[in-house]
Amino acid sequence: MTRSDLVIAMTVALVGAVLLGWVLRWIYSGLARAGTAMVETVDSMTARLTQAEEGQAAIAAQLAATDQSLRSQLREKQAELDAAMDGLRTARQQNSEWQAAYEAEKARADSQP
Repeated sequence: MTRSDLVIAMTVALVGAVLLGWVLRWIYSGLARAGTAMVETVDSMTARLTQAEEGQAAIAAQLAATDQSLRSQLREKQAELDAAMDGLRTARQQNSEWQAAYEAEKARADSQP
């Protein structure tokens, strides 16, 4: 191999190395940009997930408060209903007693001349 062949071989090798480096750098920068975009996407998704979890916790607390309030109202209404039913039962008993007394008095008045 002559000196000029050696120079040409070294030149081709160096140009090939530069081209290979340039291509690899281009690929690396594309992947690095994709990685940065992916990190931003993950950060955005994390923030949205955190917001959603906070919203879910707030809704759960509100639901628990509403449930407790409705249960309390239901107990009050049930107590009112029980009291009203007891009052109605007492009124019916008194009515039937008064009706029986009236019928007895009417029968006694009809039997006396």
